Amino acid sequence: MSLLREIQNDAVNSNIKVSDLLRRCKVLAYRLGNEDFKTWVDSELNGYESLDGIPSYRIFNNVTSKGHFSGAFGSGLRNADIPSNCFPKEFRKNLTTVSLTAPIAEFESLVINAKKGKLLQQPWDANFVAMFSNKIYKNMVCVQAWKVIPSTKLEGIIDIVKTKILNFVLEIEVI
Repeated sequence: MSLLREIQNDAVNSNIKVSDLLRRCKVLAYRLGNEDFKTWVDSELNGYESLDGIPSYRIFNNVTSKGHFSGAFGSGLRNADIPSNCFPKEFRKNLTTVSLTAPIAEFESLVINAKKGKLLQQPWDANFVAMFSNKIYKNMVCVQAWKVIPSTKLEGIIDIVKTKILNFVLEIEVI
């Protein structure tokens, strides 16, 4: 079976890991000499080096944040929602947007773990937590905060990558 057919078959097989499929695509990209495809495959396998080159399917808007809060006399809140309107407008976009640069294999692993009940999250920068820790809930201090990432979003990225691969190899076959 040709490499092109193997990639096509694997792209429609739900039991094949996308990271394995991408490695086959890397071979194809080198054989074709397609620099754009090589770059995309390498970025998906190794992660994106900067936010500038990240594809739109790896950026999520309107994510929520949660945190742990501590108050007087041992009071506190755990996993409490953090409303973005507690912050100045210039910080809100950063609080409600997640840009994922990690390698696709990390997403595959996170999705497997999420099915076991693990929460997917992106921690807030500790400096940001410290700067606004007492401005969220009255008489409470935020001690830890994170953005919540639904596992379905990561599954969506994985599916989009598989579909992009399938579209690419089908286009090659037509040529």
